[in-house]
Amino acid sequence: MMNPGRVEAKARKILDQSGITFAPVDVELVAKTLGVEIKFDDLDDDVSGFLSVDPSRSVAVINENHHPNRQRFTIAHELGHYVLHVEADEGLFIDKKYIVHHRDHRSSLGTIDKEREANLFASSLLMPKAIVQSLLDDFRVDFFDEFETHSLAKRLGVSEQALGFRLARLGYEVGE
Repeated sequence: MMNPGRVEAKARKILDQSGITFAPVDVELVAKTLGVEIKFDDLDDDVSGFLSVDPSRSVAVINENHHPNRQRFTIAHELGHYVLHVEADEGLFIDKKYIVHHRDHRSSLGTIDKEREANLFASSLLMPKAIVQSLLDDFRVDFFDEFETHSLAKRLGVSEQALGFRLARLGYEVGE
C-alpha cells in the first residue's frame, strides 16, 4: 500500500542530501548523489527508460528520443524505483509511456502501486512542495490561466500535465 507521506519525505531527504533548493531540480546531480549512473540510448518509442541494478552498478537508461521534460521525469521516476524499491527487488524496472488509468485490468497485477509510488516520488522530487509554493507566491494570483501554467511548468522543467497533477495533489485548484 502506497504511503504518500513516506514517499514525499524520501524525496525531500534526497533533495537535502543533494543540496538542491531551487528549480529546476538537477536530476542528474540527484542521481550522482545516489550513485546511479544515467545513460541515454535509442530505445523503442514506447519505452521511456529502465533501471538496472546489480551488486556492483546501478544504471538508469533513458530514451534519448523523448522530450527533455519527459527525460527529466523518467530519470526522477527511475530514481524513485531505486530509492523506494531496490532493497526489496534488485533487478530490472522497464517503464513504458504511462497512461493514466484510474482502474483497469493492470491494477490487479500488483506492480501498479510501485509505478504510482515512483511517479509520486518523481513529481515530489521535480516539484518539491516548498519550491512550488515559493514560485506560486511569485505569481501572486488566485487563479491559473494557460500562460501562468506554462510559465510555471517551464520554470520547473516539467510538462504542464505533470504540473497539473502535482498542483492538484498539493491542494491547489487549477482552472480552465
